[in-house]
Amino acid sequence: MRPLNLAKWSKETGTKCLHCVDLIPPSEGFSDSVEEEIIQFLESRPGAFDLTGEIANGDAFIRYCFEHAEDAEAFHARFAPAAEKAISKRAT
Repeated sequence: MRPLNLAKWSKETGTKCLHCVDLIPPSEGFSDSVEEEIIQFLESRPGAFDLTGEIANGDAFIRYCFEHAEDAEAFHARFAPAAEKAISKRAT
């Protein structure tokens, strides 16, 4: 996974959601139940998150960014165990 430069990414995209969690899915992908739980988690926070992905160089990951730190922390705590790798960071 490429290093996080969230400040640059935030400036380029104009997002206000600076509390991010990058998840690398397992090689077989997330289970249907985990995907459904992720969707439910995000749908309960309309307008308070942003989502992007990267698949270049075989380093596929999904970046979930939240307006509120507690949402990012809760997301990381809930879904990091289902991922191959998870990184949580705040843009400065």
